Amino acid sequence: MPRILFILLLIASIPYGARTWWRMRMAQGPRERAFIGRASVTIAMLTVLGTAVFLMLAAKGQLFALPLLGVLAMGVRYGYRRVHARIVAEEGDPLSRAKRVN
Repeated sequence: MPRILFILLLIASIPYGARTWWRMRMAQGPRERAFIGRASVTIAMLTVLGTAVFLMLAAKGQLFALPLLGVLAMGVRYGYRRVHARIVAEEGDPLSRAKRVN
């Protein structure tokens, strides 16, 4: 089982890396690009950590942890989208990019 999950993680990392590269390329500004980079690295590390913890548990623990990991993944996705939308809105606002006079 650990080998299969490791191989699946390696296979899934290729489109994840391509998607991250594309999103950073299409970013509107430096703040958005930095956020995408930081969030992608954090999500990748949490995925590896979650997989390692999942594999350390016994079969009964895995059955209990699987829905928990799903809920955590949905929460991370919701938070990512919310913060990303806020950053895009702030960078699109011309007043937030204006220089201060005094």
